[in-house]
Amino acid sequence: MKDVVLWTGAGQIGMSIARRIGCGKKIILGDKNLKNAQIIEKIMNEAGFDALAFETDISQKSSVLNLIGEAQKYGEISHFINAAGVSPSQAPIETILKVDL
Repeated sequence: MKDVVLWTGAGQIGMSIARRIGCGKKIILGDKNLKNAQIIEKIMNEAGFDALAFETDISQKSSVLNLIGEAQKYGEISHFINAAGVSPSQAPIETILKVDL
């Protein structure tokens, strides 16, 4: 079993952080858009990391709990990267509050 990095939000900021702290760890990546998460998973794995992508909607508690459960299958969660978020140009205020808070 490895230490696990739990990462939400498949984007460049999260990937930069994961590259810094993810060496030798299992990286579990959750994003609302599975295709985006899989693209980042491929990039990370090709760079020598051990990453796995999951569809995760962080505005839904059950989805976050499912991601945590998947991560715990690989070891103890030692780091959490929350790089998910939405802005007023992307979503209504209700969605912003659910995702960003």
